[in-house]
Amino acid sequence: MSRRRSLILLSGGLDSSANLAFADHFDEPVLALTVDYGQKAAMAEVKAAAKFARYYNVAHRVLDLKWLGALGGNALTATGLEIPEVSTQQLDDLKTTQSSAKQVWVPNRNGVLINAAAAIAESMNAQAVVVGFNQEEAATFPDNSSQFLGVASLSLRYSTATGVKVACYTDMMVKKQIVQALRNLPKPFPFEDVWSCYSNGEQPCKKCESCKRLERALAAD
Repeated sequence: MSRRRSLILLSGGLDSSANLAFADHFDEPVLALTVDYGQKAAMAEVKAAAKFARYYNVAHRVLDLKWLGALGGNALTATGLEIPEVSTQQLDDLKTTQSSAKQVWVPNRNGVLINAAAAIAESMNAQAVVVGFNQEEAATFPDNSSQFLGVASLSLRYSTATGVKVACYTDMMVKKQIVQALRNLPKPFPFEDVWSCYSNGEQPCKKCESCKRLERALAAD
């Protein structure tokens, strides 16, 4: 049985890199696509994604969508806004995480990224765009949910001639489960190359919500 040809949306964070690892095992990845939408961590994300693409022997491309970040109004892209910090104890406090999510929300980011990726996937005769969603963050990011996964695929049935689907191996997992599943793959996963931080620097800030969720997931294993 032939494997599904997949394009992976790859930021270099835990979720997208995990989906590349699972696609490497189950699919035929044809491209790892990293999007520079003007986020502060763009350089670090591109560097991390390139490492994962080399490790899994898949072509890597960076797509320039900086106009998205130029819309402003969020801490991920606007230089005048500070990235919110949370403690490990606050990760399960819905009020805190809703506030953090609101501050880093980029207008229609996943909608834009998925549609751009789907156009490239269609041109490459790939059947799926594989994304890095997870159940843990879906509570505050609706565009990270299984529900969005389904309606995005439904939309692409009409906007792509080949019926490109949106797929995800981790949308029903929390981050701890993702780490555990990665450890069970036959090919070792290079956790040391993950960049989940919202900031750009030599080292992750270890203070933003994304850093804290990765830290907790790794510590729980």
